[in-house]
Amino acid sequence: MNGAHDARYNVALHNARKRVKEIRSFYISLAIFAIIIPCLWVINAFTPGPRWAHWPTIGLGMAMLVHGLSVFAGRSFFGTEWEQKKVDEIMAREKLRVVSNEKQLVQAQMRMLQAQIEPHFLFNTLANIQSLINRSPERANLMMDNFIAYLRQSLSASRSQEGTVRQETELLRHYLELIKIRMGERLHYTFDVDPALTSAPLAPMLLQPLVENAIKHGLEPKVEGGRVDVRIAREPGATVGADVRMRLTVRDNGLGFGEHADSADTGVGLANLRERLHVLYDGRATLTVADANPGTEITLRVPVSPLQSTPSS
Repeated sequence: MNGAHDARYNVALHNARKRVKEIRSFYISLAIFAIIIPCLWVINAFTPGPRWAHWPTIGLGMAMLVHGLSVFAGRSFFGTEWEQKKVDEIMAREKLRVVSNEKQLVQAQMRMLQAQIEPHFLFNTLANIQSLINRSPERANLMMDNFIAYLRQSLSASRSQEGTVRQETELLRHYLELIKIRMGERLHYTFDVDPALTSAPLAPMLLQPLVENAIKHGLEPKVEGGRVDVRIAREPGATVGADVRMRLTVRDNGLGFGEHADSADTGVGLANLRERLHVLYDGRATLTVADANPGTEITLRVPVSPLQSTPSS
């Protein structure tokens, strides 16, 4: 790797020196032209006979013009440098268009997925509230309060491309409180969030699908229920370019994947999440799934840096 880098550096250095020599030769020729031509005109003025100084002036001037064009215009004025500059500009615009389309596509897929999931969650929650109104009004009111807070936070998240760690954890708390009212003592949860990361930028709705998956497939089918732990911390010693990364972990002690462990890492939900991570973080984020024995542990690693903005459609 170092040898290839040194070779490229030597080639670039050689080309730079060659370019400087060409420019220097032109400036020397220009200086000679500026000295010789006035001298010729002075000599011609003090000698008898016809005027002849204009001929060497025209000849040397044409030579200087050709020399200048070969040094400067051949590279920058519709030359190689101009051509490369235009190619770079066109490629940059094309790349921006492709990335913009990809991000808009993922956002559309996310909205479609939310439209499919949210009505089911909405109807179940309203049915639970209705069933609690007569036999436990206090629990019904508590569930309604959490439900309103969850809807408000979810609506804000779905309309924004970028949120924060604090907003994501608040959304998860309201969601887990709703589920806890339904599951009772069968559900326990904890949050362990580094205070220094609460204001860090984070794409919305990244952790909730993982928490929903932990409850639906790990804890609800388990007779005694269980716990889900959410931890957000700085990734020790890991960087992506100049960006420090943070680790977001969702772990449960539920049933786990069992005999389906081989397909756990390739499910549709996780595949969609991987696609979102790849596009939103330009390939700088990762997702890993592991058997926690008991339960499952899913870890996201994302850079602590703002997401690239996407033009609105």
